[in-house]
Amino acid sequence: MPAPWIVVTGLDGAGKSTLVRDLAERLRGKRFRLPYHDWVKPGLCRSGYGKPFGDILTDRLIFAADARLTNYLVREWRLTHRALVSQRGWMDSYVFGAVQGLDYEEVDAMLRLAELERPSAIVHLVAEPSVAYERIRDDPTADKYETLAFLRRQHEETLRVYRAVSSGLGVFAPLAGIPSVLIDTTRKTTDAVLVETERFLRSCRCAR
Repeated sequence: MPAPWIVVTGLDGAGKSTLVRDLAERLRGKRFRLPYHDWVKPGLCRSGYGKPFGDILTDRLIFAADARLTNYLVREWRLTHRALVSQRGWMDSYVFGAVQGLDYEEVDAMLRLAELERPSAIVHLVAEPSVAYERIRDDPTADKYETLAFLRRQHEETLRVYRAVSSGLGVFAPLAGIPSVLIDTTRKTTDAVLVETERFLRSCRCAR
């Protein structure tokens, strides 16, 4: 039986990387990050000359190619590991695409969500955008999307995608029925977020 795959998605600066690390340790699972391939960041720096709205089509094609190639690895990893925990999932392409002005159908024409692996559970993290930005503003590995203006739009679209995924409407029908939770980390400690996430995963039998 394929191993469970827990996706931790949401706003930059909401605490995804810490939660992924802690969950992977607790579940003794493999952790990874989307986008996965090392050619993605150089490609995004070239696309639109490193501007977040400079070449939207190329940005989306890069993310779609990475996701579809990583899907082969996810399928294999689920047969060889106890559990998978990823920082971001397929739905992030829809969030970022929406911020850049594309509708879900335009993003799905490149990604084709129905052909990709289904996660076992999805944890959506958000935080007040100004708080999230303060957490990441000095990150030396920041990408072209990590600005306060972009985070404000990303916050709105993260909530909209959460509702769309939860309802399983439209292009998100392939994700219908997957347990999901929304956690606002603005005033929560990392330990509190972990406890809340583990409680959720136990309730949907994705963790012991």
